[in-house]
Amino acid sequence: MNTGKLTYRLAAMGDVMLAREVGRRFKERPEDFSFNEIKPLLNSHDLICLNLENPVGVKGTPDKVQDPHVTFCAHPDTLQVLKNLGVTMVSLGNNHMLDYGEKALAETIEHLNVSGIKYAGAGRNYEEANRPLLLECNGKKIAFLSHVFIYSASTLMAKRNRVGVSDHRIRNILPRIKELSRQGYQVIISIHWGWEYSFYPIPYQMKQARQMIDNGAMLILGHGPHYPQGIENYKDGQIVYSLGNFIFDEPQKYARRSFIYSVGVTEDMRLGESKVFPVHINHVPKLAEGKEKEHLERLIYNIGKVYHKKDRRFWKKINNGYFRDIVGRIVRMKSLKFAFLPPLSFYLSIGFKNFIKKLNPATMKSVLR
Repeated sequence: MNTGKLTYRLAAMGDVMLAREVGRRFKERPEDFSFNEIKPLLNSHDLICLNLENPVGVKGTPDKVQDPHVTFCAHPDTLQVLKNLGVTMVSLGNNHMLDYGEKALAETIEHLNVSGIKYAGAGRNYEEANRPLLLECNGKKIAFLSHVFIYSASTLMAKRNRVGVSDHRIRNILPRIKELSRQGYQVIISIHWGWEYSFYPIPYQMKQARQMIDNGAMLILGHGPHYPQGIENYKDGQIVYSLGNFIFDEPQKYARRSFIYSVGVTEDMRLGESKVFPVHINHVPKLAEGKEKEHLERLIYNIGKVYHKKDRRFWKKINNGYFRDIVGRIVRMKSLKFAFLPPLSFYLSIGFKNFIKKLNPATMKSVLR
């Protein structure tokens, strides 16, 4: 990484879900969300971003197909949590943004506008959902984009006259990155993707992340697996495959352990040295200390190095596991839309026999019933 003089610093966190048990705790004990321990660290940064994993509002109704346990909507008062953190911008490009329908997403946008928190990744139409957030920080032009590559039952891509999330198709994302880079913007991409509860990214998504950097992106900030994943230096850019959770109520060990990612940008518009600050999450994150801090630092730094050492058989197992996850979503939610998210190359990698074995006539009959 470049060691020149820094012009600004960015802090990024992963999934923040303010509903369910987190919302109840905020209502009963709002003082728990003051973040007195973390705020001094974040205050040393010029930009702070995270993924807002739920709509915020009182309108709308729960999606009828989606599992009620993972159908989120938080009260508008919970946006105070983001204000307490000093958040500059949030990603709305995720699979839960339409859990309570179009009205709740539209209301979320209204509340964010009133609160002064900027956003990208969803909107009241296709143009708004895919519009980059354009910022200027210490004289540098920054474009922040948000995209979602995994869907829930509730997820809908925005259309010309329909509320929804941003376009996940790489063929439409790359030209936007190239044009913004040509205009002199430092392009940062926030992406909701991956296989849940895994330390390993999906191979085709790794390829797409590198394509984004090839086309002018400076930094890829991934989230969605709920586990922390590795960091890859690629050309002049960096790929953070998963920031994990930051504020959440999940019970899994590594869904409760993650990190704050910190990086500086130099005067010549290159990434400076990046750092990770491990956190332990009990609804609310706290900075990890001692042996736990050391363990999480080793995990995050070392796992990224392992990716390049794994052979084709290993990555085929990852692809097969992710394919099983896709088929499971198709069966549970009786929708084939999940099958159209990965590119053709993904299905070629798992093999025709495997495809037919999983998506057999019995499976299709169950979906169409």
